[in-house]
Parts: sequence; structure tokens; C-alpha cells
Amino acid sequence: MDGSDTQAGGGQAAPVTEQGARVRGRRTLRWLLGEIHLWAGLVLFLPLVLLGLSGSYLVYHDEIDGLLSGLPAVGASAGESRPVAEIIAAAAARAPQDFTASMVSMPEAAGDPAVVRLGPPGASFRDPKVLQVTVDPVTLKVLGAGGSTRSALTGFMHDLHGHALLSGGTGRQIIGWLGVVMVFLGISGLVIWWPRAGGLWAALTVKRGARGFRLHRDLHGAVGFWALGLFLVVSITGVYIAFPQVLAAGVGMALGEEPTPRARVRVKAPDGGMPMALGEMAALARQAVPDAALAMVAMPFRPGQAARVRFHVPDAAAGAPMISVMIDPWRGKVLSVQDPRRLQTTDWITAWQRPLHEGGGLGAAWRFLVFLSGLLPLLFAITGISMWWLKRRARVAALNRRAS
Repeated sequence: MDGSDTQAGGGQAAPVTEQGARVRGRRTLRWLLGEIHLWAGLVLFLPLVLLGLSGSYLVYHDEIDGLLSGLPAVGASAGESRPVAEIIAAAAARAPQDFTASMVSMPEAAGDPAVVRLGPPGASFRDPKVLQVTVDPVTLKVLGAGGSTRSALTGFMHDLHGHALLSGGTGRQIIGWLGVVMVFLGISGLVIWWPRAGGLWAALTVKRGARGFRLHRDLHGAVGFWALGLFLVVSITGVYIAFPQVLAAGVGMALGEEPTPRARVRVKAPDGGMPMALGEMAALARQAVPDAALAMVAMPFRPGQAARVRFHVPDAAAGAPMISVMIDPWRGKVLSVQDPRRLQTTDWITAWQRPLHEGGGLGAAWRFLVFLSGLLPLLFAITGISMWWLKRRARVAALNRRAS
């Protein structure tokens, strides 16, 4: 119909201009996004809120575990740390004779203690018999010994946030898709919120004295705009962690690079063979990374895994990607070295996803912002559901008035 429509009553409608059609199309898209945004939020608000709150908890879980344990904070002497083998020997003197060291964490800063995990042969990572010994790395004095300081609450939050309390890979995929929903809600929310010409400042603030629907709308929109960048960074990095190979391939394609395949290192223990001691593995890894400070040495957590040695990248902030050396502890062989300083751009981006998501690598301010980002789904759920309920109640009241 050449630019016009016929009304149902037979009269001629006003001509539809090209600009009018574009405006109507934009309104239709905005309405559709609004409906999807609304119902996605209503249906999934509980898992999204739990995902956010558990993420906020995990940002400071070490500090929370310290408070829950009731144990006094321990400090170590200032000075140069003793060799790893000596620190492990000091810890082993406080453990039963058949216990062996499975992991040692070196101090992150001057005055911090070293922590050694010891357990009976074949003990799993979460075995309640595992002993955790805190050692002054300078004087080799044992500062404390007991079970793991990780609380049951922290374990629950890890399981909830990491894999939705489900075993296997299904839970990780569910978490990843919830992250996709969060990304969609953030971007669609911006489109829905975008104000008309001249109304930008009003849309960026909460009106003084606002109450009811207006207060919830202002909070939902203004906080959503100012926090959108943070919200998207934390959400996208979470999706990246859940689907690393897919997103790394996409980033590599955009940058014209081929992502380095993730090393699927499988190690088989020979019959009757004895693995290297943690101190020996640290010395072996040091040959491959002579210029960095040792952070951690750990035996394999599961059969088939390689041992791992990590080093701090010189001058990097706490929580930044570390240098990781994979070792076959039975054959005394370095299997791979992943050094963030020598990664191509695609692999470097991949290495930074977890630190950005967890609040590490960019200082205390970024860590606190990531903590706050986990509270955003709760705020959006409260304000969004309140707007929907208030609007629905007003609509029902209007219909009742018309009917009476």
C-alpha cells in the first residue's frame, strides 16, 4: 500500500513517512526487549541474586574465614625466607610421622607466614585429617597447626558460585549461561533506559523525594547506568571462565591469532615409583623461572594431573596472573611453562579473566568494586520486581474503577 494504511472504519489513515516507520520500528524493538528483560528478570531473579551474593562473599572469603575460625592473626618475622625444603621440614615436625606435604604456600608479602598442608598417604584435598601448619619462613618457628581454615560456608559458596552445587560439567555450564543472561540484561537495560532528548540528566539521578514507583525506577535506571561497565566486566569474565575455549577462539579470530591450545597434561605414576618432594619440584621449576618469587608448590589433586609450581610475576599486583610451571613429579620433568609476560594477546586476555572476575590484580579498589558488583543483582531484582508489581496493581485498580 504505497505509504498508507486503510483504517478499519473505511477512512484513510495518515501517510506513514519513512522517519515515522523507523521510529515505530525502534519502539517495537524497545518494547520487545523490555518484555524479554522483564520476564528474564522475573523468572531467573533468584539464581541471579544467589550468583551475585555468593560472588561478593568469595571476594573476601579469606578474611571471612579468619573471622569465623576465631583464631588470632599470626605474623611472621621480617627478613629473607628460608628454602622451601626447610620450611616443609619445620612443618612436618608437628605432624604425624606418616604425613607428607602436599602443598606449600609462600608468603605474599613481608611479615606473612608460610602455610604447609600435610596429610596421610592418599588423602584428598578436603580430607578432614589433613593438617595445615603455619610457619614463620624466616625463623622456621611453627606459629600454628590445625585443620583447614576454610569454613563450611566458604565451601558451600564455592560450590554454589562455581558449579551451582552440581557435580560434573553441567553445573559450570549453567553458571555460564546465567552469566550470558546477566550480559543480556545489562545491554538490554541500557537500550530500554535510554532517555529522550533533553532528559539525560534526570535519567542519571534519583529525584529528591522520590517514592513508590518513581523511586524504584530511578534507582533501577540510574544505578544500572553508572554501574553498567563494572557489571558487564564481571559478567563477561564469568562467562569467559565458564566457556574458555569458545570465547578464546572468538577473541583470537577478532585479533587474527590462534589461541594456544590448553595443555592437557596427563601424568601416570609408575608402579612403586616415589614422587619428588615439594622442595625438589620448587628447585626444578626455579631453573625454568629464575627471576620470580615462589608463590606455591602443590602435588596433583587427582590421578593423572601434573604437579604445579607458581611464581609471582615481578612487580605485579596481588591477584594478577601468575607464572605456572607444570611438572611430572615421578620423572622429574618440566612439562610446560605459562608466563603471562610472554603470552600472545589472546592468551594474555584469557589469563586475566579470572583475576578480573575475582577482584585481583588491580589493587584494593578494584577488589571492593567487584564485591559491590555482586550486590547489583539483588538491587535490580528488588527495584525491578517492585516496579512490575506496582504497575500491575495500578492497572488492576484502573480496570476495577472502569468496571464499577
